[in-house]
Amino acid sequence: MSYHYIDSNTALAECCLQWQSAELLALDTEFIRTDTFYPILGLIQIGDGEAQYLIDPLCIDQWQPLVAVLQSPAVVKIVHSCSEDLEVLQRALDCVPSPLLDTQLGAALAGYRSGLSYQNLVAECLGEHVPKGETRSDWLQRPLTASQCDYAALDVLYLPQVFRQLQARLHAEGRMDWWREEGERTVAQALAPLDLTLYYRKVKSAWKLSRRQQGVLQRLCEWRERQARERDIPRGRVIKDAVCYEIARCCPRQRAQLADIRDLPPPALRRYGDELLALVKAGVEAADGELPPALPKPLPREQAQQMQQLRQLADSIAEQLQLPADLLVRKRDLEALLRSAQSSPTLPDELRGWREAVVGRALLEAVETL
Repeated sequence: MSYHYIDSNTALAECCLQWQSAELLALDTEFIRTDTFYPILGLIQIGDGEAQYLIDPLCIDQWQPLVAVLQSPAVVKIVHSCSEDLEVLQRALDCVPSPLLDTQLGAALAGYRSGLSYQNLVAECLGEHVPKGETRSDWLQRPLTASQCDYAALDVLYLPQVFRQLQARLHAEGRMDWWREEGERTVAQALAPLDLTLYYRKVKSAWKLSRRQQGVLQRLCEWRERQARERDIPRGRVIKDAVCYEIARCCPRQRAQLADIRDLPPPALRRYGDELLALVKAGVEAADGELPPALPKPLPREQAQQMQQLRQLADSIAEQLQLPADLLVRKRDLEALLRSAQSSPTLPDELRGWREAVVGRALLEAVETL
């Protein structure tokens, strides 16, 4: 497997000068995220359709030439299943590549299965086999092995060819603008500011708590997010979701009560006990106006039946278009639409754009007649 290994600022700048005139670049990253909150960049791979380049971030500290390429509106960046790549690049380079097209989404829009891996997509599009042997490698070791470098280069070798096939198919089906819109949405989501006060919504069964208990959970989860970021450790190493839930449910006011919380490790109790009790106290004593809106409960039986009707309608449209149903409409979007029907039926943002004409209006009309 041939590739160019870039391990100096000068070499990177020279390559970036060349890439500025490229129509598209395939892009991938390798990183480690075992004991840290933030991913640690180990390698950047770029393919221009003729050659593959491996950029060693441990040897480079002048990133502006590459940032300029990654943000150039004239150079389309082709990636596959890019959410983690965008996170690691944003952390390491303070940059989100744009414009961007994700071949996993492009494949789904072209009628392939949803969530296809890079290996499976290359096999289906090109009939080529891409090995997975270095998936769990240590990408921070130096020197990288020949096997690691080959594996990394292969990750961008076939992306330009896959892109061309998907592009032709989507142009023929009138869906190329859909793909571009999905790329713009992906970039916008990556650039959206984080709201640490909303992380409590991700805790399983949080809707079962009272509104005041949810207020305690909100404070606990926001505190945990800040701890994890400041100390750069996985959030579960601070305290786990289930522990946050139990503290919010029980609202302990004394250290002995906190010690009775199931699965709260003694080291966490010693280190964070006073802070946790202070958070509980603040949540319990907060004014009603300071509490978050109550999380929605599961749909009642009547609405669950209506949900099934909407799901069948969406599935039927997806089948007609030969699209994966979960790409067209997600369960949470149907739920949001149904909940809005209690006042004024409104399409959620996720069902706007190209989805509005394809399925959104039909769903809205169906809700209005239920």
